[in-house]
Amino acid sequence: MYPHLIYFYSLELGFRLFYIFISFCLCLIVSSFNIYNIIFFETYPFLKFASKKFIVTNVMDLFDVICLLFFSKSFFFCFPYVMFQLYKFNSSSWYVYQCAFFKKSIKLAFAFSLGIFVFIHIGLLPSILQFLTKWELNTDSIISIFVEFRLINYVKWVLTFRYFISSLSFFIFLIFFQLWFLLSIEQIYFLIKYYRKIFIFITLFILFLATPPDGFLQIFFTIFAFVIFEIVFLFVCYKLSNIN
Repeated sequence: MYPHLIYFYSLELGFRLFYIFISFCLCLIVSSFNIYNIIFFETYPFLKFASKKFIVTNVMDLFDVICLLFFSKSFFFCFPYVMFQLYKFNSSSWYVYQCAFFKKSIKLAFAFSLGIFVFIHIGLLPSILQFLTKWELNTDSIISIFVEFRLINYVKWVLTFRYFISSLSFFIFLIFFQLWFLLSIEQIYFLIKYYRKIFIFITLFILFLATPPDGFLQIFFTIFAFVIFEIVFLFVCYKLSNIN
């Protein structure tokens, strides 16, 4: 009996992985017909406040940029379909409440991370780039500093910064959402009140290991972690006061 079950589950898993691969290839094809729109979308935070130029020092830089944009956009748009296939593959062995809990948690986490994604792309990145380009000096003195971006470095930095923050917010929201329903409000209050500093330290430790040693990013992650945990603690206190 068990060999037959393993065979059928392996066959189903293979078909679902094949569907995901086909959808990924279709996303690559669609992206290839919209490469100029994709490049404009990625350079929008930089072009929003100033008409600047990008430097391309190597012909292969353009090829690397196109590959990065193709694969990043394909992974992004295939992610909901991957979650759908994961849900369908596991739904046969789950209870009804488990299926409903999985769908609700994934939808809310994805909506939250998508909101963070839009905020970073429209609001945060233009402000950061505007702040950095204000260091430009163009005077009659001996030293003149002109700020220009290499296209490949700009795309790598923007993609890394945006997708890392979005993915981190997705998993953080998913973890807090599950803890919110699996634990009582008193247990959550106890954990956050007495172990909040430990959670912040572990989060910052993982962030600093996963990101390059950039001072601005480390300051941003520190402020971001403290603000998120304080907002969660304030919300838990509000819910606990309403219950009591």
